[in-house]
Amino acid sequence: MPFQLVYLSQQDPKWKTDILGFGDPGDTIGYIGCALTATAMLLSGHGYSETPKTLNQKLKNVNGFVSAAILWSAVNKIYPNVSLKAYIPCSTSDAPLAQIDSAIAAGQPAIVQVDRSPASGIQTHWVVLYERKGDDYLMLDPWPYQPDVTKPDLLMKRYAQSRTLKRAISHVILYDAYGSGGPISTPQTPSTTDTVPMNGPIARVKAEVTWGLNLRSSMDTSSTANIVAVLPAGTQLLLLESDGYARVGAINQMLRVRTAQGQEGFVAAWYLEKVADATPPVVAEPAPSPVNEAPVTPSTPVTPPATPSDTAETSSTAELQKEEKFTVVVSKSVGSSGLRLRKTASKGGTLIMVLKAGTKLVVVEPVAKAKAKIGKVNQWIYVREPNGKRGYVGAEFVNAA
Repeated sequence: MPFQLVYLSQQDPKWKTDILGFGDPGDTIGYIGCALTATAMLLSGHGYSETPKTLNQKLKNVNGFVSAAILWSAVNKIYPNVSLKAYIPCSTSDAPLAQIDSAIAAGQPAIVQVDRSPASGIQTHWVVLYERKGDDYLMLDPWPYQPDVTKPDLLMKRYAQSRTLKRAISHVILYDAYGSGGPISTPQTPSTTDTVPMNGPIARVKAEVTWGLNLRSSMDTSSTANIVAVLPAGTQLLLLESDGYARVGAINQMLRVRTAQGQEGFVAAWYLEKVADATPPVVAEPAPSPVNEAPVTPSTPVTPPATPSDTAETSSTAELQKEEKFTVVVSKSVGSSGLRLRKTASKGGTLIMVLKAGTKLVVVEPVAKAKAKIGKVNQWIYVREPNGKRGYVGAEFVNAA
């Protein structure tokens, strides 16, 4: 069954006021439901009839959200013939246009993140790309701009924000889908349900790593280009180095691991814990081989928490650089209204709590990066408040302690 164009709007009165996932009041489909709606359009185009309302409920039934943030891989729990092929952050690098084009040519449209506003920073929004048009793409946009799919709706015309095409796209989600009426294309990567033996020492991603842990093709944590998967809390990993079990939990250590789906790469050891009662036999490190740095099917990747226009903008990388401890304090300028600690770097991000003036916060992103943002408008710093909750605060409202 070839992909069919099906248009859905997050603003449709039939579901616009529904709470998105397990979000807070105000986290409605109409407000931040573009990723959900884009996914519903993708599924419907492959023959799985869904609306934002029905898909929202089905994803909730399989715990397919973190608060209001959609877990992209959870779609596979609803439709086993639809598997996540790639999760590619590219806000700081060029978008993989060749990979998008290849997917579209194979009958697999791409869900991508764009900037919906010319304001400073990325005001995230998600759309479906289904055809390349020169230096542009035709898209299905969840916002109610163009419900008539017979009329061309171009990405760059609306969302370029003075950028080139490869810089106008800041995140890419690719699925391999077998349509309800038959296969659309042959999957190029294993299904997330396929597993390989996990014989050897095992560690798992700590429960508090709610944003997901990056699996990288190399030990370089300064770039997102080498991220091949994002592993959710609880994911079990086979340790591939002879001393790997002893280094689980160690600060500033990267461990080579393998997932149950056979993906190999490096993860930050300090976000892992040893599996209780596991017997750690010695495992010889496999002979070096070329590592594919292109993102491939994650085991069960998660999206970062919600952004103003939807649920999937990226948080800080899971293996945040461990530098000297740096503390900031909430400025008195916030007055009695306090400072909002949010799940994502946006004024529309889900509220975690309100911080009083004078509250000291530990910075949990690279110190140099944080120092450069202090006092600046439309900048966000990732911090931990005194009780351990993590989130983003406006950099203009904090001072170095």
